Amino acid sequence: MSTLTAENDKKLDLNGWVELLAGIKFPILDVTAKSVVAMKSSTGMSVDRFCDSMLHDPGTVLTMLRWANSLPRGRLSSEVTTLESATMMIGLEKIKRLPDEMTSLQLPAENEHMRAYMHVACRAFHAGYQAYDWASRRADMVPKESFVAGFMHNIGAMAILLNGGDEINQIRDVIENDDMSADEAQYLVLGFSLKQLSHALAVKWKLPELVVDALMADKATNPRVYGVMLACQLARLAESGWYSPEMMSCTENIAEYLELGHDRATSIIHQNAISAARESEWYQVIPAATLLPRIPEFDLDCEGNLIVAEEQYGPQHFCLMPQLDVYNDLVENIRTAASLIDLSTLMTLVMRAMHDGLGLNRVVFAMLEGVEHDELKARYMIGTDNDPEFNQFKILLVPVNLFTHVMKKAQSIWLNDDNKEKYLKLVPEKFKDIICTDSFYAGSVFVDEKPIGMFYADRHTKDCHLDEMAYKRFKVLIQLVGKAIEAQRAAHK
Repeated sequence: MSTLTAENDKKLDLNGWVELLAGIKFPILDVTAKSVVAMKSSTGMSVDRFCDSMLHDPGTVLTMLRWANSLPRGRLSSEVTTLESATMMIGLEKIKRLPDEMTSLQLPAENEHMRAYMHVACRAFHAGYQAYDWASRRADMVPKESFVAGFMHNIGAMAILLNGGDEINQIRDVIENDDMSADEAQYLVLGFSLKQLSHALAVKWKLPELVVDALMADKATNPRVYGVMLACQLARLAESGWYSPEMMSCTENIAEYLELGHDRATSIIHQNAISAARESEWYQVIPAATLLPRIPEFDLDCEGNLIVAEEQYGPQHFCLMPQLDVYNDLVENIRTAASLIDLSTLMTLVMRAMHDGLGLNRVVFAMLEGVEHDELKARYMIGTDNDPEFNQFKILLVPVNLFTHVMKKAQSIWLNDDNKEKYLKLVPEKFKDIICTDSFYAGSVFVDEKPIGMFYADRHTKDCHLDEMAYKRFKVLIQLVGKAIEAQRAAHK
């Protein structure tokens, strides 16, 4: 198990990248431009048919949604969430000018970055296709909203590729050369995740609510959002193979989401992948469906359970090296600016201090909610971008369990080898299934002697051990949060 830092040598932080990319011009694919030209000379093409012909083109979908949602709307008007609605808002005459106002991208793409752009588009189309089909099966009233949310999920990566794409190459190199997970590679190169960038751009560009929510970990408890997240996770995993342990777990979650048996859900997923590949052949990149026939040979253990070789599938989860200079700087920032910053900014600093500073792979702040204040629901997360199941992080405090006791007063617990025989049995079984680890930190946050929430943190894998020093600093941060919120409230009185 390797140990790597998450240092960020780039001059730009997330906000800097958003400002840089906010004005980026997405291209129109040449096949889309031809469809628009055909519409100009056709008197019988319906709006629905025309819009369907553009659903393969991320640049055109993004441009039309941005145009429509930037127009002034009445107080009772709703946001534009589909191309059909966008066309009605914009008007066909302006749509006909798309090829004149956008740079055309000829296929097959000639340079490396544009080929990578089309590869991301292919994955996005696959995700959107799956999300649309599942939404239809669940009787969603507007399944095309789910398609758009899946299709727009990777706009951050697309925008960077259109800006030159060197950072995407660096991320790919780290993943391949160090066998690192995508999440950690992105933090290493950029200092933030591509999902965070996509979310910030989606907000900046006023994209539909479902697009934005599907990029927020704490929204995973919404069934529509969760479906899109699962579709995006599936599309990403499929590019590495269809028979990995991660894919099997993802498929099980999808089967449960669709309320179907595992075999039936798998059949639907595979058929969707094939259909999506056929409908996007002109991308001229290799779709994930081509890997479906590559069924590996599996072995069984003495109890008949499936064995998959560790080296065959999936990236490892690397242990992050603590960066105490980052931790100390962030702690100082929190102490000096406690009463001047809002809760969101405070949590951003604390999350970075725990993730980058202490090397904790997954960090969650869960708020105390419910009529009886009897559940903890995730509000801020870091290090969980590609894990929809973990993003449904929620802990019920009834019946009484370990976290019920943690929330009784300002206190923390470190579940480890020395005490897990006593405490692990007090952790709810559903929560164990979500975290897939038996070692973590948890600490309650009290403000004015009242509980408001709890921090949870782990290192994701048993091979990355938690330690006493990180635990002490974890507790320092929790105490700082309580004092900072008290200072904020006092400043506003």
